[in-house]
Amino acid sequence: MVGSEMIHLMELPNPDPLTGRPTHGGRDRHTCIAIRDVSKLKAILDDAGIPYTLSKSGRPAIFTRDPDANALEFTQV
Repeated sequence: MVGSEMIHLMELPNPDPLTGRPTHGGRDRHTCIAIRDVSKLKAILDDAGIPYTLSKSGRPAIFTRDPDANALEFTQV
């Protein structure tokens, strides 16, 4: 539960191509997750060698992709 809402995560066949997607996840369909400190996540991703891009607007947000190439945004609130 997230407040009075629920998030359902389901594993389904990926209908989207794994290649040819925008490098910056903000230019693709994506899910946004609120976090408290983008700099901590940036350090974790750097240590793990996981590629990401920073928000093009300058706000504190990181875009990365999961193993199925789904774009994820982590924005600082």
